[in-house]
Amino acid sequence: MNRTSESGATFSISIGLAFIGVYADASSYLLARTFTGHLTGNCVLAAVSAASGDWYLTLDRLLAVIVFLVGILCSLTLNRIAPSQLRQSSLAIAMLIELLLFLSAVLFLSKSGNKELFIVCMCLALGIQNGALHKTNGISVHSTYMTGMVTMLVQKSFDHLSSKQSPQKDSSKDSARLTIQVLAPMWISFILGAFAGAVMVLSFQQIGLLGMAFLLIPLIIVEMKSTNRG
Repeated sequence: MNRTSESGATFSISIGLAFIGVYADASSYLLARTFTGHLTGNCVLAAVSAASGDWYLTLDRLLAVIVFLVGILCSLTLNRIAPSQLRQSSLAIAMLIELLLFLSAVLFLSKSGNKELFIVCMCLALGIQNGALHKTNGISVHSTYMTGMVTMLVQKSFDHLSSKQSPQKDSSKDSARLTIQVLAPMWISFILGAFAGAVMVLSFQQIGLLGMAFLLIPLIIVEMKSTNRG
């Protein structure tokens, strides 16, 4: 479900999904000692737990890596095989699937305490989210991790501040300015999402995960209205 966002409404959805992505990551680390939306972090953590001989935790973290990749592939595959009418609503459909997976994750952790099924649901949801939205206003974005985006933000900020006046440089400055306008709010959203996820889970344990569901519902409604207007 690969969607390039063009409208202002979808830009706000990108900000919301960035918040949700890192909210989920912070929550899952506190609840299962595993990231669910960050491949680099999980690979490093898997290596650390393997070196310390904690093979059970190593397998959990490797499971998270595999399922996250499966989520991305599912998103891309569904977008490829979906009828053309449904492709216009691909982002809304992806968020709806994500909502159901988040609710399932809360249920598995609350009722049975099954961390593996919790990890599967969370990683699948965030993999689908990451595959569903990869551009905002023509700028490449990631809604579940920030390393690449922050690197690009710093590069574009440096280019914007150091470029001299000329017709060619003006075009480059406009491109850098647009990138900053997209990535800077997403970075702020990441930081706020991590803080909110940590506070909610530390305060309410797995029930704090429902905060993501409450945030996703209005985003789905906004995206569906935006698609219908389009």
